[in-house]
Parts: sequence; C-alpha cells; structure tokens
Amino acid sequence: MANRHAPLVQHCIENIRHSKVKLTDPGTGKTAILLNSDRGQVRRIRVDGCLAPPNRPAADWIASKAQVVDVIVELKGTNVGRAIVQVQATLDFWTGHAEHEQAQPIGAWILCSEYPRASTKVAGYRESVRIRGAILLISTHNGEERDFAEFVPKRP
Repeated sequence: MANRHAPLVQHCIENIRHSKVKLTDPGTGKTAILLNSDRGQVRRIRVDGCLAPPNRPAADWIASKAQVVDVIVELKGTNVGRAIVQVQATLDFWTGHAEHEQAQPIGAWILCSEYPRASTKVAGYRESVRIRGAILLISTHNGEERDFAEFVPKRP
C-alpha cells in the first residue's frame, strides 16, 4: 500500500550541501545558521506548517546531518516558554518519525529575542533534554552561526 503522505513529506525536506545551512522564519525575522564546513549532506526539514501534524505545537526546522546529529531549531520572538513547548513536542514527534535515524543524536537550538537566564523552567527543561542525551542551546543573536558538532552530546 502506498504512503499517502509521501509527497507531503518530500515537499518538507530539502537535501543540501551548503557550507552554511540557513534557517529562517519570516514571521519573526530570525535566522539561524548551522556551519557545514565539509559540505556533507544535510536534510533541511520544515516542521511547523509542513511535516508536523496540523494544530500541534512544533519547532520551525530540523537540520539533519547524517551520522552526526539532528538539530531542532525554533526561531522565536520573546516567548521562550512557548519555544520550549514547541521544541519538546518536536522532539517527541521526531523520535517516532520514519525520517529519523534512530541511532542519531538530537540537539535543540532556540534563537529568541529574550533569554530568561534565571528561569527555573528553562534550567529544568535543559536538564530533561540532557538526560535524554541531547543538548539545548538558547541564544539571542539573530543570524548567529553554530557548528553541528556543538549539538552532539559528549561521551564520557
């Protein structure tokens, strides 16, 4: 039986080999850039409004570099609490999705206008992500560049 969602999935995924993987959100005007210096294959996946089920919270993007890491990216204005909900929902959705390679680690990056450094909610969420073997980075610098390797959990 053919997968009736296959055309939709392919519409949401772009295979690229750019040295800088640019992820943008026109609604917030935010841009995050993942560095891909070896120009390895990267799947740039539009999650919110495309791959994720409708009417569910979802992060904006997943950038998947094979055999390295999947990075969930949420580009947010000011509501970091909402961004955390979107990243968590995407993490739960992605780990069960057919496009996710099960052995692949997952990281998350929230780029927003405000960063509540003293927030116990953010600290608690960061710890819950770490326990699941992932890394969460939150930054406020629009157009910031980060390497994929920054999201790979360090092995003891």
